[in-house]
Amino acid sequence: MKILIGRTAAVIGLGLLAFVASAKQNVDESMAAEPKGSVEIEHVNGKAKIVGWDKNEVSVTGELGEYTEEFKFERDGASIIIHVKPKNNKQGWNNWGSEEGDDLVIHVPVNSRVDYTSTNAELEISGIHGGVSAEVVNGNMDVDDLIGRIRLESVNGDIKARRLDGDVVIETVNGDIKGKHSGKKELKLSTVNGDIEIESDSPEVSAETVNGEIELSLQEVVEVNINTVNGSIDVTMDLQKNGRVEASSVGGSIDLIFQKGVAARFDIEAHAGGSIKNKITDKEQSKAEYGPRRWLEFSTSNPTGTVDISTVHGSIKVSTK
Repeated sequence: MKILIGRTAAVIGLGLLAFVASAKQNVDESMAAEPKGSVEIEHVNGKAKIVGWDKNEVSVTGELGEYTEEFKFERDGASIIIHVKPKNNKQGWNNWGSEEGDDLVIHVPVNSRVDYTSTNAELEISGIHGGVSAEVVNGNMDVDDLIGRIRLESVNGDIKARRLDGDVVIETVNGDIKGKHSGKKELKLSTVNGDIEIESDSPEVSAETVNGEIELSLQEVVEVNINTVNGSIDVTMDLQKNGRVEASSVGGSIDLIFQKGVAARFDIEAHAGGSIKNKITDKEQSKAEYGPRRWLEFSTSNPTGTVDISTVHGSIKVSTK
């Protein structure tokens, strides 16, 4: 089904065409859907709330933006496609405010796979258990109760995520990442200008930021990779047998807290200035005879894991709970 905004009005007169083109349009449509099908959603501007429910049906309600030219809601095999096409905006999408955009509530079968893209949008997603891919250029995301393969990306906006379970990748350029993740698959977090604050029980976690703080509360881990430039790293974890931790910073502090009795070999270096504090054993840092380099190597009882830490112009501290 396609709704073409303003086309029939064109034969009536320019005055009515101008009115219809500038007026917002209400939408209330539904379509039968596969219980484990996919739903593709694309619009340029506004707000979207996507909710999983127990019906084998996709429902779209709300209001289309005042510059909408076409609303497409159709089936393609096991997929449902929802596209909102705007008229050409000579001033550029970035000049549109949310009051001019769409305001949509979309219900999909709970086990659907959802693919969402928008340029300027505030997005909420909840209760989707078939996987989610969401990309926004300018806008925040608030997601809750997602299961499966999850990919969340915002260029200019924060991402708040709760109750994520599965293989998760979250990326921002200018924005913070905060939330809670569970599951035994890998968790990847990345931001350029923003902070990362996450709780997770994933055994494999990677996090990186250029200008921001990283704070992770982890449980039993086998592989952790953390990097920051111009920021700090604070991580609590239980390192498992044969586990590996790598952490590095440029101009920032690193504070790693392990479980009591952690069994690992530690290799720590501070280049071009910095300090190393060891709160796990009595071993102290060594200093270069010439230059600012410092290093520390030590092992706990029966080491099986490895911990490699390095910093340039930063401080490092390792300790136990």
